[in-house]
Order: sequence, then structure tokens, then C-alpha cells
Amino acid sequence: MASGAIEAAFLFQLEMRICGVETIGVTPRGPRIISYLKGEFEGPGLKGTVENGADYILLRADKVAELDARLTLRSDTGEFIYLHYSGVTDIPEEAGDAAAAGILPPGKFKPRVAVRLETASLRHARLNQIQAIGIGQADTVAGTVGYMVYAL
Repeated sequence: MASGAIEAAFLFQLEMRICGVETIGVTPRGPRIISYLKGEFEGPGLKGTVENGADYILLRADKVAELDARLTLRSDTGEFIYLHYSGVTDIPEEAGDAAAAGILPPGKFKPRVAVRLETASLRHARLNQIQAIGIGQADTVAGTVGYMVYAL
């Protein structure tokens, strides 16, 4: 029987800036926005930039935001890595009106996401076999999003 402990190894820290936001509006599933991201990442044997990225966010009526991001990473040695994460974060009560209107809610959030990576790089081929998690912090007023990413 399992002990309940989860074994995880630190992969990298991901630090991003929100470079732009598109408001899609209130769709049949709820208010939806797109947050565009750029930044940097660094961990043991892995370092580089977030070349381009976008988080397709669904703002649910139960004060939860569903996250669905796709990022293009470039290692400091020039290899590309595709990163996809999905997960959720609570929307603070004070940001609920903005979220209901389909506007990026102002405030600080603690997103939790499942992370998958893909690369053609032989140097980083191990990333293709990893299921990872991201423990994050986002500040939509400051325009920052960061994750500590761990391999399971």
C-alpha cells in the first residue's frame, strides 16, 4: 500500500510576464480571455526563454479559472521545447465581478497545473517521458506568472 507521499524532482522555475490580454467575452461555457506570455526558465541542466505563449482562460461561475496554456521554450543552446499545461486556480471574491464580465480578474492567484513537454532535441529527450506538475503564483496587477515545475 502506498504511503501517500508523492515523489517529485525539481525540473525548473518558470517566470513569465503577461504581454497582452484579449477578451473573447462571455461564451456559452462562460467568460473567456487569452493571456499572452513571455519569460524565462531555469533548472538543473535546463535554461532558456519562453519565446511565445498563451493561456486560454475560462472564468467559471463557481469562482474558479480553468487554465490551458501552450508555450514555446527555447533552451540556451537553441533547442525548442513545447510546453502545455492545464489546471485551475481560485478567483478571489473581490475579483468576481471582473471575472463575471469576462475581464482578467485583478489580484494574486495560486494556480496548480499538470505539465507536459515535447522536444525533438536529443539533449533534452528525457522531457518527452515526463509528467510534471506546476505550483504557481500569478499577480495579474503586476502582470507576472511563475511556476515551480516538478517531474513526478
